[in-house]
Amino acid sequence: MTPNQPRLVGARVARVEDPRFLKGEARYIANIVLAEMRHARFVRSPLAHARITNVDTSDVPDGVAVFTGDDWAEHGIECTSRYEGFQPATMPILAVGKVRYVGEPIAMVVADDPYLAEDAAEAVMVDYDPLPALTTVDDALADDAPLIHEHWDSNLYVPRAYASPDYDEETADTLSISARLSHSRHSGVPMEGRAVLAEFTAGRFKVHTATQIPHLIRTAVATAIGLPERDVQIVSPDVGGGFGVKAQAYPEEVACALAARALKVPVKWIEDRREHFLASHHSREHTHQASLHYTEDGTVRGLTAELYVDMGAYSVFPWTSTMDTGMAMGILPGPYRFTGYKVDGFPTCTNKTPYGAYRGVSRPAACFTIERLVDWMARDRGLDRLEARRKNLVRQEDYPWTNAGDLVYDGGSLSESIDVMKEWIGYDELVESLRDDRKKGKLRGLGMAIFTEQSAHTTEEFKKRGVPIVFGYETATLRLDPTGHLTIAASIHSHGQGLETTLAQFAGETLGLPMERVKVVFGDTDQVSYGAGTFASRSAVLAGGAARIAATELRQKLTRIAAYLLEASEADLVFNENGVEVVGSPGLGVSMAELCRITYQRPDLLPEGELPTLESTKTYDAAPGTGTYTNALHMGVIEIDAGTGGIDLQKYWVVEDCGVMINPLVVEGQIHGGVAQGIGSALLEEMIYDENGQLLTTTFMDYLLPTAQDVPFIATRHLETPSPSTEGGIKGMGEGGAIAPAAVVAGAVEDALSEIGHVYVSRVPLTPERVLGHIADARRQQ
Repeated sequence: MTPNQPRLVGARVARVEDPRFLKGEARYIANIVLAEMRHARFVRSPLAHARITNVDTSDVPDGVAVFTGDDWAEHGIECTSRYEGFQPATMPILAVGKVRYVGEPIAMVVADDPYLAEDAAEAVMVDYDPLPALTTVDDALADDAPLIHEHWDSNLYVPRAYASPDYDEETADTLSISARLSHSRHSGVPMEGRAVLAEFTAGRFKVHTATQIPHLIRTAVATAIGLPERDVQIVSPDVGGGFGVKAQAYPEEVACALAARALKVPVKWIEDRREHFLASHHSREHTHQASLHYTEDGTVRGLTAELYVDMGAYSVFPWTSTMDTGMAMGILPGPYRFTGYKVDGFPTCTNKTPYGAYRGVSRPAACFTIERLVDWMARDRGLDRLEARRKNLVRQEDYPWTNAGDLVYDGGSLSESIDVMKEWIGYDELVESLRDDRKKGKLRGLGMAIFTEQSAHTTEEFKKRGVPIVFGYETATLRLDPTGHLTIAASIHSHGQGLETTLAQFAGETLGLPMERVKVVFGDTDQVSYGAGTFASRSAVLAGGAARIAATELRQKLTRIAAYLLEASEADLVFNENGVEVVGSPGLGVSMAELCRITYQRPDLLPEGELPTLESTKTYDAAPGTGTYTNALHMGVIEIDAGTGGIDLQKYWVVEDCGVMINPLVVEGQIHGGVAQGIGSALLEEMIYDENGQLLTTTFMDYLLPTAQDVPFIATRHLETPSPSTEGGIKGMGEGGAIAPAAVVAGAVEDALSEIGHVYVSRVPLTPERVLGHIADARRQQ
């Protein structure tokens, strides 16, 4: 069989899903209206830590249903890690006896009208007996701290520790630099908030929910209610952004289902923005006490770290409260080839909103820490920052490289990315030009960060993480109909990444089908095979791999049938947009439509033994299961306003390698979106709590997101190092853009102030107030 010539993979195909969004034809949960549908609102705790002494519903208007924690006390969401010593705590559907964070749901009202439901929620009166609020890791881990969960031994979910066998040997007689580095608490803040519409008919639940993980939500809802999963259908239609916020189970999903069963009507809840800030899971809040160990010539030998992560009041399903700590412990060594490593992890329970996934999970904080330390080591040794990195990077001949955190890097192009960047931006000239600007009084600086990112984590990697469900595979069903059109039913979910386009490209090329003849469906647990969903830069690799393997099986069958019909050798057939043709014999062939029609409708014409069906289901877990690794180098130029502390991010460059690109247009879109979110982390976004556990940033007046004025043109260049372990050599890349910007901007601020004095930027976001503090620190050195 002649190999199909590249036609779709690697092409800049416009996203096929975009027209329905641009024309207002997308279908979100807010658009769904069902007969007799009623509307829900939640009464949420105004206190971070308190006992509930009374819930008075007597003033709720007639005709409005109300539920309290006592009604559903037997239901809850539990996520218990498999790590020894883990302290579990069931997340209640509605609080029973005690609240543990501001925004925790206490009661639920259901009315005919959303405005009536809002008024009715205000009529519920709750009496509290306040308890001390533990709002920082230091507070929660203090010897005399009260217990947030009374049956625990401490406020630590589970301590973690790892040391490489050669740590003492590698770090002996080395120089070191130490710092306490921190990353602010924030969230993904998608354009569409969370939304749920539940119905209960004929003994079965149908729950529409804006989620990235439909099958895992089905597991969570069925378990919480106490039903077999066959009695729960989850439907996730178009989702207006997820970023990880919609990749965990929430009490509201179970509450709407229980209310629908109790009232025998559909129940709908649409989250408002203040609820989103208060109750949708937070992320990013890391504090690292870290030391980098190196020799006099700037060779890194080891790393020591204590990682503190504020995980909030409950462990979230399905990730557990160990997720961020574990990821940071593994990836903290970054792209560097040292082996001496000692790390302790402290995922801590506090009286804050529970902590879940957000684009990049731990990697922005880990990148920030290691890149800041390498910058400071280079300064200490008088080395160029970029060459200090090159000196210590994993080299081509090192792959596969087991990093100091026991992750196996399958390949990469780290030094090559430096070569491309230096030539592309004229690095040496740029460094000199910025130095000249600073001598003239301009506060301009260059920052940089290089990283290796794990993507497509599969079975072996998730086995190590202690999660209750090992997310090691995805499944795709491909079905050609009698007209020669292909449907791909994928177990993942698309919520903005362009997967309807890239999956169609990846599978369609194998069958020679044009894009307009391929449709991708997802999001309904009754219609697609079981799978974990979309997160962790895994969907194109795993679902795409499954789809491509299934497409190959269909191609093999079509080849046999076409060879029989055309009386030709299978080796002489080629697939293209016209169907299947015989090489060297123009006009001798059969169209895809005719080939499929014959297969289904004329089984009498098929070769003996061929069944009249064109459907294939394949499950794919990319061996060896340790994930595949992308890498990227980011650089940016800033200018600081010395009077206001404002940062103008003027230029930003990315050299990235995500293996073989299915669609460079989609890759660049993902990079740009990720960098924009990373700029938010670097400059603006921060959930701020007061000492009583009150969240002070609950509107867009207080919680600032980057706008077009904050995000410069993002220039991108690509390298393509095929993964040796994935179908087609592709790697995941949905999160990479968000990982490096905080480290880039921090380094650029230090560079911008270097003519005044040496400062150490160890905390983001770099708000104007903090930048003014760094300017003052630099001037004190004069």
